[in-house]
Amino acid sequence: MSPSYQRITVLFLIYAGLSLSWIVIFKMGYVSLGSAAFYGAGAYIFVYLTKWYPSLPYSLDVLLPIPIIAFIAIVVGYATMRLAGIFFIFATFASAEALRQIFLYSEINYTGFVGKVITKPLPTIETLGLLCILLMFAGLLFYTTTIPKFRIVIDYIREDEELAKVAGVNTLKYKIAFFTIASVIQGLVGSIAAWYLAYIDPDLVFNPMISIQVLVIGLLGGSGNILGSIIASGLLVYLSEQLIRIASQLYLIVLGISVILVAKFMKGGFSGFIDKVWEVWELRNRKTEGGR
Repeated sequence: MSPSYQRITVLFLIYAGLSLSWIVIFKMGYVSLGSAAFYGAGAYIFVYLTKWYPSLPYSLDVLLPIPIIAFIAIVVGYATMRLAGIFFIFATFASAEALRQIFLYSEINYTGFVGKVITKPLPTIETLGLLCILLMFAGLLFYTTTIPKFRIVIDYIREDEELAKVAGVNTLKYKIAFFTIASVIQGLVGSIAAWYLAYIDPDLVFNPMISIQVLVIGLLGGSGNILGSIIASGLLVYLSEQLIRIASQLYLIVLGISVILVAKFMKGGFSGFIDKVWEVWELRNRKTEGGR
């Protein structure tokens, strides 16, 4: 595999993991623009751990951010999950921007320069393996939302949270739990990405475009099944790599048009389309078997 395709594959797995985690939050009726907050936090915590504890293996440094990211997610979740609609969107976007400014300020004032370098970058094969493992965990979290016990609660939260509260369901507990687990996965993706890239800075890992692309991939993929997000991730990453070479503005135009077309003609995203194709295929099989 050529270096360019290796890079595309790594980016595909990064965005697949981020978007599949995002979908879990979206299924509760919340549109988050905070993916970059946890992706960036995971990247920076990992890098700081490698600097502060050089004797620790990097494989351990990747896992150590988990409790810190979980704490950040609980704080952000507790502050934002009481909001709804556009207020939640702005609040999550603001959390990512706040973290970007905090890390930018600390680097300028305490280290005198912006950016961190990893002396031992992670080889591509190991990167792909670790990202595949994280994608499996994201898929497992997605599957958890389809278990009847949790699916009913999530449906209530999305459709009528007040009714769920009247029924005695602690909706805030479930919302923060799913939000935290999804955010931890996004943070771990950031840690592995930082190890692979070997260089990070606040503008790179807290870039708002990360959150926007994750949102677009999530909408394109749909929340019906895992395959939709994976297809959307592959398509968007490949298009971004090809179109940015021509003109970065062209990719943004395609991104916007894609969202409009999906909202207009394919509201369930790729997953909804896949489900419809599967239903038609099953129906034809039943008719064929019935005609014998």
